[in-house]
Amino acid sequence: MNQTLNNTAQIQQIINNEIDVMQSLVQLLEEEQQVLINNESEKLETITPNKNQLLSKVVELEKSRGQAMQQLGLSNDADGMRQLFAANSSNVELTNAWQSLLSLSGTAQEQNKNNGLLINRQLSKNQAALNILQSGSAHQAGSMYGADGQSKIKSNTGRGIVAG
Repeated sequence: MNQTLNNTAQIQQIINNEIDVMQSLVQLLEEEQQVLINNESEKLETITPNKNQLLSKVVELEKSRGQAMQQLGLSNDADGMRQLFAANSSNVELTNAWQSLLSLSGTAQEQNKNNGLLINRQLSKNQAALNILQSGSAHQAGSMYGADGQSKIKSNTGRGIVAG
């Protein structure tokens, strides 16, 4: 019985840790969304590693929770959690923490999906612009820019633009 209480307390602590990490992830995804909306791609260089670190921590905590659930003879899924709640019906804090974690997870999933849509939209715009630059206008033969980003249009006079 004492081991069961210890494992339940451990699961509750893990869930509380998961909540902290998920709150940080949601906040970071909100920041990422603003960066994407404002087209500040250079800021993604700091956001992406932080996001990956938080996601790794989520996976680590899920594994820890799964091990603690297994020690109680429960599966690490919704059915296992229901059984845990039934066995600890007086522990409202555990149930509330789990509901909070589920809510935060849903928020993070939705934000990540929205950020993916923003990225895809920007990629489509970039591809359309690139297609225009590579195809040139109807009056030009060949493309305007090469793979190296340099203009393929050569001046016949050998002179650049002269300011008058």
